[in-house]
Amino acid sequence: MRLSESKQNAVVPATQPLESDSFAKTTNTFVSWLSGAGFLINSHGTVVMIDPVISMEREKPNTVELGLRLRVPLPIEAKDVPHLDAVLYTHGDSDHVGKYTPPALAEKEVLFYGTLPVVNKLETLGVPAKQTKTFGMGDTFKIGQIEITTTPADHPWQENNPEKYGAPWGPEDCCGFLIKTPDGTIWCTGDTRLLPEHLQMVGIDVLLLDVSRDPYHLGLEAVTVANNLSNAHLIPYYYGTYDTPIDALNGNPMEVAPSISEWERRLHVLAPGEKFWVRASEDNS
Repeated sequence: MRLSESKQNAVVPATQPLESDSFAKTTNTFVSWLSGAGFLINSHGTVVMIDPVISMEREKPNTVELGLRLRVPLPIEAKDVPHLDAVLYTHGDSDHVGKYTPPALAEKEVLFYGTLPVVNKLETLGVPAKQTKTFGMGDTFKIGQIEITTTPADHPWQENNPEKYGAPWGPEDCCGFLIKTPDGTIWCTGDTRLLPEHLQMVGIDVLLLDVSRDPYHLGLEAVTVANNLSNAHLIPYYYGTYDTPIDALNGNPMEVAPSISEWERRLHVLAPGEKFWVRASEDNS
């Protein structure tokens, strides 16, 4: 696979549409990248999404609800999702909580989990309060076959101009997710700068790796996290999706890959919708 080395987003492989069988009962666990910062996880028929922004603007061709033109088609739109148990939100930015996706998924009786700012935003978008659940840092909860624990994140990007963007996100406003499945453990760091707690993580089989160039993301510190979890397979995100020069939404896995130990074996640059099957590492068992 060829990836662009330019400042512009990396080029990703052709989208693989998520068909209805991707939401049905399985005999194991897979992860699919939804593009942007979004993921789908199906573990033995328990189906959850993380930060899905998968609805299109209604009168703007090839423009996602974020207001940006897509460089790669979505693998599925929210209106076409046949089944979903829950949506997990790392925080309330518009490239994580879309304006059309939550109400579209709410019609399917999905449960929505997030910090207080996320839940408040969901309710303003029309998601019924009975379908929202608020969590705090370090909380653990179960959804079907999976157990989820929130992990700390540091993402106060608004501090550059709070008069324009509002109060910066605090430590209780953003999170990551440690997701334990019967087949292995997945960690999504969320949008965050590197924290000491991140280097204390162990037993991770699949790391969802933020390669955004923005200073309020891991950035080049993605290498530090990846090398600290030397047995984990790596699925990068935040690249190749949107037609924009904004650093926060642009990245290139190949900018960090050469500094990651055994990256040729461990780094899996997925097409949107492509499945990665989770297997626990013997070294993590």
